[in-house]
Amino acid sequence: MKRLDDSTLEVIAEIICGAGQGSGGGAAYEAPGPYRSKSEINAFFKRANVQPQGQSSTRKWYVLESLQVINGSNSLDNVLLRLASPKEYRGDAEVTQKIIDHLNQVLQVEGLEITLTGIDPQIRDRKAIVTPPKTKEKPIEASPDFNRFVQDNSLADILSFRWEEAQKCSHAGAHLSAVIMMGSILEGVLLHKVEQNIKIANQSKSSPKDRTGKPKPIREWGLSSLIDVAHEVGWLQGDVKRFSHALRESRNIVHPYVQRSQNEKPDGDTCSICWQVIRAAVADLLGVD
Repeated sequence: MKRLDDSTLEVIAEIICGAGQGSGGGAAYEAPGPYRSKSEINAFFKRANVQPQGQSSTRKWYVLESLQVINGSNSLDNVLLRLASPKEYRGDAEVTQKIIDHLNQVLQVEGLEITLTGIDPQIRDRKAIVTPPKTKEKPIEASPDFNRFVQDNSLADILSFRWEEAQKCSHAGAHLSAVIMMGSILEGVLLHKVEQNIKIANQSKSSPKDRTGKPKPIREWGLSSLIDVAHEVGWLQGDVKRFSHALRESRNIVHPYVQRSQNEKPDGDTCSICWQVIRAAVADLLGVD
């Protein structure tokens, strides 16, 4: 075993100790695996066929001093192999894997890693690297309780699904899909509002008419008419109406020819703006703050 950096030895010492207090009574450190008292630490070293030689009364520094003495020797190999052995944790595969993952996180900068073959851990060389930090997943905003406002349970479920799906698309960088999904939510809520208030909607000047001047069947209403009617009868505020039309126009690039003619490509900023529009529109239509 080559000599390891003291900072690497310190992490190994923390894993051997389990959870504990930092140096000088400072912040507590966290490590996977069981807590080991001073006597249990000595028993661990014995199982690794190593004689601890630490002098400190503090568990962590006692272990670190012992590791520093054997740094660069086969005895340090024995410590690491025992620390990663399923036998040390009574065959608990989950705990064993957590220990190995934690060890490998620090050993990777030393050009080493621990692998498990059956129940036998092995130390092998690897290219020294630093693993990039994991990207934190963006939170999904819970959908409004559509069941409180939408009498059709199946439609309420569809709207809730699309509310979450739109955010997942946006977070994944599928911005065009996110905008289309947001437009479908607006259309779904507007259609339901009109269906439940068809008489009021049909009397609106903005309702689409056929050649005889009669309101068209609701299935023939476009999103533009739905937005205008909703504003005229007081369901949407003026600013929400204007921005809803902007969302509608962005949604319309679902058609490739429209997207080509407008030469538009939604991005993260587009999604952020559209999301504020859909939240405001749904709040107006459902009568929530």
